[in-house]
Amino acid sequence: MAAKKIALRALDLMTTSDVAKELGVTIRSVQLWVEQGVLEGWKTPGGHRRITRASFSRIAMVQAVHTNAPSDSSRLKVVVVEDDAEMLMLYRLTIDSWGLPIDVVLINNACEGLVSISQNTPDLLITDLIMPEIDGFAMLKVLRASQDFTPMAIVVVTAMTPQEIVDKGGLPKNIRMYGKTPVPFWEMRELMQGLIDKKRPSN
Repeated sequence: MAAKKIALRALDLMTTSDVAKELGVTIRSVQLWVEQGVLEGWKTPGGHRRITRASFSRIAMVQAVHTNAPSDSSRLKVVVVEDDAEMLMLYRLTIDSWGLPIDVVLINNACEGLVSISQNTPDLLITDLIMPEIDGFAMLKVLRASQDFTPMAIVVVTAMTPQEIVDKGGLPKNIRMYGKTPVPFWEMRELMQGLIDKKRPSN
């Protein structure tokens, strides 16, 4: 076993379990990142995944950036993944203007977004479908198929038409979809208010 690890280190490769241990995540999260291209890796003829140390280092840097101090558990945790900087600013200004107990993390890179929600699963993920780094449809199918992310609400905000989405295979169940022209923030506010109410302890 020691010889195997030395050989992998010499080749700048890591195993799935090594990456999971180093980053403090589940092996399934690491597999998800490989499947979505966030981590560079492949399977050996024996079915074992090998991950490049260079891609691991990039993820470790992302993890350091997005690791936040523990916050009030009663506050709604929202992650917005959107590669348009102006849209991200619109989300920030609009959500802040509501004065609700919401902590928002804005991420302009889909790969970083996937890492962030794997590290600290939010109550709500808001994401686009068309992103340069990741197939948004495939990402959502994987997230909805994983029990780790079952409690997370997901909202898609897209310029795609309903027919275009159907032609791409459609969306998994329990995902709400909004258009971008304009974004119906009034509906989004009602959704977030409902999620906040669910987090509050009943008397």
